[in-house]
Order: sequence, then C-alpha cells, then structure tokens
Amino acid sequence: MAHLDLAQLRTLIAVVDAGSLTAAAPQLFLSQSAVSEQIRKLEDCVGKPLLLRSKTGVLPTAAGIQLLGHARALVGMADHALRDMRGLALQGALKLAVTDYFRPDALARMLKALAAQHPAVRLEVSVLKSSDVEAAYTQGQCDLGVVMATPPFKQRLQKLGPEEALVWACARQWTPQAGQPLPLLVLPQTCALRQYAETRLRQQGVDYVVAHQASGVAGLQSAIAAGLGVACINAATLTQNMALVLPEAGLPSLTRVQFGLLPAHAAESALVQQVRALLQADWVS
Repeated sequence: MAHLDLAQLRTLIAVVDAGSLTAAAPQLFLSQSAVSEQIRKLEDCVGKPLLLRSKTGVLPTAAGIQLLGHARALVGMADHALRDMRGLALQGALKLAVTDYFRPDALARMLKALAAQHPAVRLEVSVLKSSDVEAAYTQGQCDLGVVMATPPFKQRLQKLGPEEALVWACARQWTPQAGQPLPLLVLPQTCALRQYAETRLRQQGVDYVVAHQASGVAGLQSAIAAGLGVACINAATLTQNMALVLPEAGLPSLTRVQFGLLPAHAAESALVQQVRALLQADWVS
C-alpha cells in the first residue's frame, strides 16, 4: 500500500519555498540529484506531477499546491509530536496579522491551542483588512498573515479550513423599498468584497447606492443589524441580529471565499516556520 514519506514531503516544501531544486539542496543537506529523486518518488506515490520545471526554477502544479498544504500540516504535526515526546517547547516572539473577516471563534481557538502547547511563544496579533495584511506582510511588518481570497485563487495560500460562502445580509426586519436603489453597506474601496459586490450588482443591472461605509467588519455588522441596508459578507460573520436577503429581492448569486496563510518568505525563521505549520495543523486535526 502506498504511503506518504515525511522526508519526501519535507523535500517538496523546501523546493517550493526555495524556488528551485538547486537552491533547496543545501538546505536539505542533499545533492541536487538526490532532491530530484525524492520529488520523483513522491510524484510516483501520488500519481501526479507536482512541479513545473523551467530555466528560472520550479512552480507547483495544481496537485503540487494541494499536496503542499497537506505536507506542511503533516510535517508540522510530526515535528510537534517529536518535541512533545522530548519535552521541548517553542519560544520566542512573532507578529500575526489577520483579516477582520476571519472567524473570531476560529482565531481564538487557534491562539488558545498554540498558547497551551507552547506557552513561551509570545504572539502579537493585529486584525486588519486583507489588503492591509498583505501590505504589512510584504513590508516585513508581520511574520505571518491570514487573508481572505476570492476566486480565481491566484495566491498560493496555506488553506485554513474549507471555502466559505458569501451571502447578502440584512437586518431581520429589513425589506427592500420598491422603486428605490438598493442601500449598500460597504467597507472602504480597498476591500475586495466591496469591489466584488459592486461588480456583481452592476453585472446584474441592480441599481444601488452606497448608504454607509464602515471602517471595519464590526462596524459593518452594526450597520447591517441596525437596518441601514444590505451588505455582502462571508457567512461566518452573520450574527443573531441579521438575516439573509430573500431571493425575491433579485440580488445576484455570490461566490465562495478561501481563508489562508500567505505563502512563506524565502528567509523565514525556524520559529515562524514551526508556528505556521502548527496553525495549519490545527485545522487538519
């Protein structure tokens, strides 16, 4: 029976993060031919090509991206198991930036699990819009970034949970006014969901007006609950004071979104790599 080899999974992670077999070889203390053989064996095991090779390096195929998420989680859990058996714990400080659309209960659960396993890790958390998370991560202002992506998923995110539905939300007693533009509740122009919602409304020919602009998701939730209009949000941000807009309102269908960790930097520290793996492993387990 075929089985996944942790050493081969580590090789895949190193090659993708380094961008080439040549660059990954010294990190793995292997020759380039040995790295190539590890990847070949892994591809034989899963029955699919995992890397696209070119003169400038390698990129993961669709199957490679899919396996990479599992690989990081499995390797992270294996490393955690070994540290646990040896009585070792992570220690150090790092910064995590999280989109404010991310589920608060999920974030709390992840942080609680990390604190319980590794109390010596000091984590500074900032809740921002996805565009600000990406900017902070690119500029080196945070060590890890959790963002929300809309299709087509161009970024190689390390997925945190399954895709999530987008919905049109309103207050429980809200009803559309005949002959009047749809009162749309939004975040600032840089918000990907605002851009997506307005695009879908224009495509469907729905007349709308921006009735309220909030600075963050908490403000948007308050505006929805207050009955100021309708907003496009991810399903997990619905509260007991909100309802789904009824189909007869004629609003366009919506896509699904994906939450995930931004891809690792080439020079990521060992601590960040380990915490990254632990956060993703928490979803697998």
